[in-house]
Amino acid sequence: MNPFRALIAISLVAASIGGCASDEALNLAEQPSYQAGYGDGCVTATEEDKSFSTKRQRDEYLFDNDKAYRAGWRQGYLQCGGRASAPNDGGRILGQENEY
Repeated sequence: MNPFRALIAISLVAASIGGCASDEALNLAEQPSYQAGYGDGCVTATEEDKSFSTKRQRDEYLFDNDKAYRAGWRQGYLQCGGRASAPNDGGRILGQENEY
């Protein structure tokens, strides 16, 4: 197999895998609990930036049990100026399970 064909094959596989991830992200982002989590995460990050507050605004029950809320909270926190994620923030962006 020539290198050009191998590159095309790898690109097609990567594109098909990437499509699945974006579908999950879109489905999560459309849920009302995602929006609520995003707002809470953004408020937390904004408060930390302006007053060095340690107060965290989030619904702990939803954060622990609702993947969309957790994904929204983390995305809002990061996009509104939050620090790098910590082990207790519930996993990576888009609600993936905690790797710790």
